[in-house]
Amino acid sequence: MTPEEKRAVSGARAALSPAAPEKVPPWRRLGPPVTLTRRRKILALAVAAASDAVQLIFSPAFGEGAGSPLDVALDVVTAGVILVIVGFQWRLAIALAAELVPGVDLFPTWTAVVLSLPSER
Repeated sequence: MTPEEKRAVSGARAALSPAAPEKVPPWRRLGPPVTLTRRRKILALAVAAASDAVQLIFSPAFGEGAGSPLDVALDVVTAGVILVIVGFQWRLAIALAAELVPGVDLFPTWTAVVLSLPSER
């Protein structure tokens, strides 16, 4: 077999071999990408505003930040619901961390984060 024939055979084998799978970062494997439509953003904003209102109205129960089990439960549920609505966003993880800091949780963090998300027109 001549060198040209060997190259042709190896090139044909390479063309027939399956392509290497595309490397996907771990945070993109959480689910299919979600298109943030205006309707989804409004729904997420309603959830965020309700959560922030509950924290503000009942601030003595939520004032301890991560020390309050009610605060942690409300924040985890809020993060989960918004995550389902808008898909994975790093801003949600940052907001959850901020909500666990005493005193900072009285700022409407969830509402601010949802308002900062870009959506389709």
